Amino acid sequence: MSTILPEEPVVTDRESVILSNAERRYLRRKLTGSLAVARDVLKPRNQLKRFVERQTTQAKHIADETVQIAKNNAPIIGVIGLGALLIAARGPITRWISTLRHSKSKTPSSKRYRNDI
Repeated sequence: MSTILPEEPVVTDRESVILSNAERRYLRRKLTGSLAVARDVLKPRNQLKRFVERQTTQAKHIADETVQIAKNNAPIIGVIGLGALLIAARGPITRWISTLRHSKSKTPSSKRYRNDI
């Protein structure tokens, strides 16, 4: 059983012009869409917005990782923080201990008692 179709469809000049006009309109719409996308991508305001979004996303990701690291190493971080605090405050602590020692070792002087007599 064979179908009787011509091997090449017969296209008239009018149909050829209509098809080429349709193809031209399609390609023009496609190019216009591509140009609109390119303009949108290259607009400085949109570039800045995308840059800020990327940086914000990265900052949130880094902050989440930092929080996890801090949670996992909380005792070590506490000990290091306490050590840093003691090193930073060693001058005032030394003066305070020195003042305490000086006040405890201070005995009434004999001159004071001689004058009272």
